[in-house]
Amino acid sequence: MKYLSYMRIEFLKNFQYRTNYWATIANSIIAILIQQALWTAVYRASPGSSPAGGQIAGIGLSTMLTYALVGRVVSGFLTIREGANFGPRVRTGAIIHDLVKPVDLHVQSFFQNLGSALFRLLAVGGPLFAIMVFLGWIEVPPWKTVALFALSLFAGHVTLFATVFASNLASFRTKTGVGIDHVYTIVLLLSGDLVPVDFFPTWLQAVSRFLPFRSVHYVPVAIWSGIIAPGQVMESFVVQVFWTASMILISRIVWARSIKHLTIQGG
Repeated sequence: MKYLSYMRIEFLKNFQYRTNYWATIANSIIAILIQQALWTAVYRASPGSSPAGGQIAGIGLSTMLTYALVGRVVSGFLTIREGANFGPRVRTGAIIHDLVKPVDLHVQSFFQNLGSALFRLLAVGGPLFAIMVFLGWIEVPPWKTVALFALSLFAGHVTLFATVFASNLASFRTKTGVGIDHVYTIVLLLSGDLVPVDFFPTWLQAVSRFLPFRSVHYVPVAIWSGIIAPGQVMESFVVQVFWTASMILISRIVWARSIKHLTIQGG
């Protein structure tokens, strides 16, 4: 499949930036230590807590630490960096070089981003995960949970890409990506990347149930950490797949309509 070559190239390209790689590893280790210290302090300072920490929104300290640490491992995979930002290329007219290629730019962009995301997951998240398992900071759940987590993680990545891709297509009309990037900030918050959605105010939790964003980060990581009860795992996964399919369809529709309104100002 010709699109796999785009994924392979993006994956291998990341090996060229060794300094950046080691800097990313160091940054991730620092972030892990900060998250451990922060959540431990928050739980031990909560009303009625014990030295081991109490519960917040029904989530204990050990579960919260697992959620935070596993979230750090997969954070690179759940990040869109390649192929979805059209603003600069539309503004300069360079987008025309992408459109004349005998490939679907939508699909090409997905595989390009997937290649980089897999590198961040395997080359950065993999060593971090191995170290934390060795130190006993993360416990590996039963293989069925791990398998469902893997499927859910991929669905989360697809949902995120489709959302960011569709929002960035606005640059076809605006001729600039200024302001569009803020959509990613909203997705980051509502996806549960910063804190589990269980910590949201009641009204915001209700809103998040009608949006696809919690399917990006919260569902896969909550499956691993056990925040989602075993009896609700399949229900959550089915809802996630629904949102993934919906966002794919929406991004395809937006793509088909946006390409008709593209005008080139430059070259």
